[in-house]
Amino acid sequence: MFDNRTLINKVGLAPLQTKWDRLRGQGRNHFALRVNDRLLGYCYIRKNACSSFKRMFLDLSPAQADRRPDERPIDFMRRHHVMHEADFDQCDHLIVVYRDPVERIMSMFRNKFIAVNGAEDIHRNFVALEGREPVNASFRYFVERYLQRDFKRLDRHVQPQSVHLRRAVYTDVIPVKGLYDHMINVVGPELAGQYFKRPVNRTSDVKLVDFPGAADMPIRDIRQEYAVHGHMPDDASLLSLSLRQTLEQRYAVDYAMIADFKGRRSK
Repeated sequence: MFDNRTLINKVGLAPLQTKWDRLRGQGRNHFALRVNDRLLGYCYIRKNACSSFKRMFLDLSPAQADRRPDERPIDFMRRHHVMHEADFDQCDHLIVVYRDPVERIMSMFRNKFIAVNGAEDIHRNFVALEGREPVNASFRYFVERYLQRDFKRLDRHVQPQSVHLRRAVYTDVIPVKGLYDHMINVVGPELAGQYFKRPVNRTSDVKLVDFPGAADMPIRDIRQEYAVHGHMPDDASLLSLSLRQTLEQRYAVDYAMIADFKGRRSK
């Protein structure tokens, strides 16, 4: 359990805190779905098993017949499953899934910049901020230049996990690597096996190989290697010690949040 409410919430001034958070874009995407007579609330964080949750929402939604042919899953969820303030107190489970920040960025980079899977928004954001196409940049440029800009200007895929949380009490705080085991207790073994046993992301099973110099190669060259041979650079090939430290410093707020999660769980 994790209580993300502020003192302002706790002294009865929640509307003031909510107004401030909305201006900052804090905790926008929360969705609710009834599963096995339990109301599940879900904090949507990109690259944290969100594809698995989207599949479950689409399949189990009572409004699935209303889905438009060209509608993205997230847009369908926004039309039919968005949570309102009153919903948070009604949930049997309020779920947030977290992930090591560096692992999250590595997964995002492979999926959006090498495999180019659902990457239109982040590519558009990259071009708008950097004035160049991603294929002409390197992983080092991505870390040292693009990611160093004001988070409020960056695509949501690379914003800190902490900005996705609402001022609420999360009953289920789950590391992504333990998601399947935890969800057995939430939705039962059958649904947990169907939606959470294996990652949905198309790059989750890609072979990662030693790829000297990958951090400084244009992304187009890495894409070509992936297209021809079906593999991608491993973490050691992309992450020098200095780049890892840069990412850890950039996402210090998330490391602090995760330490808070673990600290409260151990009490």
